Amino acid sequence: MKVNTRHLSLLVQEMDTLSNKVHHNDQEKRRYAFLQTATAAVKVGASLEDLDYEYTNSEEQRMGLPLTKRNPFAGRDKEAEARGWKSFLEKRDMVEGVATSRIGTYSGLGFFVPTDYMPTLFSALGEHDVLFNEDDCTVIKSTNGRPLNIPMLGDIEVVAGIVGEAGSQSSVDFSATGQSTVGVYTYNSKRIVVSLEAFEDASEALSIMDLAKATFASRLARGIGADLLAGNGVNKPLGLLTALSNLGVVPVIAQGSSVNDGSTNTGASSIGSADFANTLEALDSSYLSSSKAAWLLNRKTLGFVNALTDKMGHPLNLVQYDANLQPYIMGVPVKISPSMPNIGPSTTPVLVGDLTYWLSRLVIDDNSGLKSYREGPGLIEKGNVGVGCFVRAGGALMYNDTSSPAPFSVLQCHS
Repeated sequence: MKVNTRHLSLLVQEMDTLSNKVHHNDQEKRRYAFLQTATAAVKVGASLEDLDYEYTNSEEQRMGLPLTKRNPFAGRDKEAEARGWKSFLEKRDMVEGVATSRIGTYSGLGFFVPTDYMPTLFSALGEHDVLFNEDDCTVIKSTNGRPLNIPMLGDIEVVAGIVGEAGSQSSVDFSATGQSTVGVYTYNSKRIVVSLEAFEDASEALSIMDLAKATFASRLARGIGADLLAGNGVNKPLGLLTALSNLGVVPVIAQGSSVNDGSTNTGASSIGSADFANTLEALDSSYLSSSKAAWLLNRKTLGFVNALTDKMGHPLNLVQYDANLQPYIMGVPVKISPSMPNIGPSTTPVLVGDLTYWLSRLVIDDNSGLKSYREGPGLIEKGNVGVGCFVRAGGALMYNDTSSPAPFSVLQCHS
């Protein structure tokens, strides 16, 4: 039996620190009890890795969280673990022990000399719409996909009044009441296929499941977000832009940038500062007090607005940035939405309003998350494993009182 004196010393040092404290909270009491057991375990040959794993599981079990699964390859040399990834992440025509550089060819190293491996994957993940984000709009997470009725209230026209001493009081009903039904639709991330060796030889630095999570999160966010913004309601959500159009919200028609730069650009091919001012003016100011009030436009449109100049060629500086590089237009934050249309005839490239009035619904149940496939056609007989993900999501506009000011204003390019 070999005792790791360094590990034992660390445990004893932490115990001494806790024992010198006059008062202990519940977490410190649990930690001290664990350290007493851990010290005894190290004396009979256990490692700190074993102890950390057991402590993490005990805390997860106490809080009702899923238990962390131990990596069966933990403790092996990372270089050996990564070798199973080469067939998946590196070029097929690479030869072990031979590599090229600007100054020549590294050859003659021997067939059993391992080349180094970068345990980080550089991936390009697409930008997605803000209607998928909890911080930017209203998001409800449920455990089932049954249609959900959301009550709605419109009362923006009714304001408080002065009542004189001993004066009579009257009651006024809510301006409008109603409800909206929010269903969900199933989104498939589309599976990726990897070799069985790559799937099983997951290293600590990078695993198939981590790669799949990042890739699928981007795919799902882009697909769901696009439908939440512009879905037509046929076997998919009725998107925000479509819902506003169906309710008859009258858009502001763009005049173009010629007023600013003196060009011949019309409202069919450009937008200017007057267009933003008119769009903002069309929105009831009460909606701008919301913390989720924002402009929606895609990055190409933002670039166009950033480049606007006056008639002397000086930057118009219509877009301002704060210390965190958050863009603002006329004091209202800008949210990038890649699914917003580009500037063009009859398109709606800009929207402003209170995103609290958009509700996105996500279903978090046993059917959500990553799924692995081994029995699909072309998989196990070729030594491959498929990984996919399914998510159910939907959304709805929380506004139907057309007699009240709409919570959004839309800028539409001229035809």
